[in-house]
Amino acid sequence: MPRRSLQLNDFSGGLNTKSSPRDIAPNQVQSVNNAVLSNAGLITSSNSGTTKIASAEEIEIRSNRTFSFNTQYDITRTSGTKFDYQSVPKEVIISHETVSSVGSLNFFTRSFNSTGDFTRTTSNSLSNYYEPVFYYVDGALYIADARHLEGFDIAYFARTSLRFIDTIRFGTNTAKWLYDGAVATTADSKANISDAASFSDPTVLNVAGEFEVIYDVEDSSGGGGWEAGDYEFSYTYVDLSGDESLPHTWGTAPSAASLSAGHFFTAIGVKINITNAFREKEKGFRIYIRRKDKNERWNVFLDVDYERGVRKNLFDDYSSWSVTGTYDAGSGTNTAEVTGLVAEAPALDTYDSITGYSHDEDSIDIDGYLDACVAQRRAWVCNVSKEDRVFDDRIYYTPVNRFNTFPDSYYLDIGINDGDSFRAIESLGNKVIAFKKSKVYIINISSSSDAGWYLEAEYDGHGCDTPQSVCKTPFGICWVNRDGVFLYNGESVPVEISQNLSDDTWLSDITDGFGVLNNVSLAFNNKYKQLYIAQNISSTSETKVFVYDFAKNGWTILNRGAYTQSEYVHLSDGVYALEIDEDAGTGTLDSVTVKKYELLDVGTNIMTVKTKDLDFGNPGLVKRVNRVFVTCKDDGEDTDLALKYYNDGKTSTHTGSLAAQQINSSDYKVLEFTIDSGDRNCESMAFELISSDGGGISGAKIYINDINIDYRLTNKRPQ
Repeated sequence: MPRRSLQLNDFSGGLNTKSSPRDIAPNQVQSVNNAVLSNAGLITSSNSGTTKIASAEEIEIRSNRTFSFNTQYDITRTSGTKFDYQSVPKEVIISHETVSSVGSLNFFTRSFNSTGDFTRTTSNSLSNYYEPVFYYVDGALYIADARHLEGFDIAYFARTSLRFIDTIRFGTNTAKWLYDGAVATTADSKANISDAASFSDPTVLNVAGEFEVIYDVEDSSGGGGWEAGDYEFSYTYVDLSGDESLPHTWGTAPSAASLSAGHFFTAIGVKINITNAFREKEKGFRIYIRRKDKNERWNVFLDVDYERGVRKNLFDDYSSWSVTGTYDAGSGTNTAEVTGLVAEAPALDTYDSITGYSHDEDSIDIDGYLDACVAQRRAWVCNVSKEDRVFDDRIYYTPVNRFNTFPDSYYLDIGINDGDSFRAIESLGNKVIAFKKSKVYIINISSSSDAGWYLEAEYDGHGCDTPQSVCKTPFGICWVNRDGVFLYNGESVPVEISQNLSDDTWLSDITDGFGVLNNVSLAFNNKYKQLYIAQNISSTSETKVFVYDFAKNGWTILNRGAYTQSEYVHLSDGVYALEIDEDAGTGTLDSVTVKKYELLDVGTNIMTVKTKDLDFGNPGLVKRVNRVFVTCKDDGEDTDLALKYYNDGKTSTHTGSLAAQQINSSDYKVLEFTIDSGDRNCESMAFELISSDGGGISGAKIYINDINIDYRLTNKRPQ
């Protein structure tokens, strides 16, 4: 029989461990490690990533929670003008660290839209977090703690937010980073409303930020539009995002205002203490009024804005502040006031019409949640702790553009009392995708009214365990569970994209042996259109990263180093994570490294690739395989390439191993491997290429263009 040659130069089909090694496609492989296969006609060694900073800061423990956001303002600054803060917009990676038993959120930053290194800063850091959960919208970072859901003291921690404020208060510019919890009320004795001709002695307002409202009742002209009766007051605080507290009523209420028919309010005044910086996350407060003991809605009486002044309703112009002294100057006589307002009739605006929810809500705040997303200008949270109770079947949402307000009545109960609980939530266009451990729920929220929302679909057996096992991509939402990797594009049912990976391999690599996901983290590489799935990122041993190529529908496996890793985050130039090495012998972790993961770039990882079990198109005849030619290069860095071969379907034990040969060439060259004479006759043969350091650069780059196999057919039939 004449000599023949079989060329292999396309492995873009990737890894296939589901089918028999002989039955997989010619462009697939039966095993792979640290090799990039997505480019037809080329195999390259993979890249571990690029270090963007290494910090010697020692930390005791950390969760894997990490988050990234961009900000117009320099988060490393603690003082200066707004122009100083705006001079260097930042990309920020949040690092969750525990130092001296205190869980803190610190930051790694670099200039916005750059590709440079990061700098670690503790400026504006936040403390007392144990398992933080984040969402970021309209320049504000909202943070809660998932540990509320695990039997911890619900009162020990309050949700908070971090934002940059740039306001003018009583003629003084205020520019700073500010974080605080939900809007609070103040002491009843420092919020005074009374029928008086003048303000009280200034010592009454001896707490910065407290206020006094005075008024008179006009009872002679008869031109008022108020109904006769006794009127009571309440007040709310409004933060910089427009979120408003519930109406507060005093323990000992101010005297009711008594009006007869035709009477109205005149000589209305507001005075506020501006001695110190106060309530800087708020833009003002509102005074509301209604007839006493009628359970009516609260009408706006005064809208008070710390920058613009005071008005009687939301349609009027503001009356400007008259300021005595200087804001935040420390003098006890520094005040601001507006006087001489007249309210001839009730305003049309009510608390309910302004906020979109009822003043009768018991609470508009929550304690903690497991995961969050933003969709249709609302925040959505699942598996919620609220008012000392955990609602694990419930999804809460905010009013439109009110990202820190969660009224009691703004929730969806889905699959209640089914023994399962929500584990993650994500948005896709006008849909919210909610994950329990065993189910996925598709909620259509395209309607502007919640009455028009509906459960579009639910899919059993497609759930997930953790928020880190879900990732948004341009192709749709991807997630991982014990059964594989799934994709939902918003148009069709979820599809499994891990069909080529065997169930046994998947379970052993991705779960802890008991069917529970083992600290996986997902990310999408926009440059190469590929999905990363990191296995057990808490492990300090070397573990795997599964990589899926959306264009070729192929898989490869890369090794993750022997270090603890945070979950992945996405920045403008790629995928990042934090790596933390253990300080040997101390039990502490240190050397926090920011790493960029361009895993599919050509890199210096030691790679192995094992072809399918080749029968050369003639399974019924014995073949005589003589030589294997590999066209390759290594940029002249002294890399070695060895070859193993496996006869007649062997998988775990190779038939023979051919000594490594040195490449050491910047141009493509051909390495020739000769099969041992006693092993040449076979029914089928698989080949495994193995790179190694040949004495030059450790783990040098390697490129393989093609593999040519020299063989002959015989007339023999397999025994």
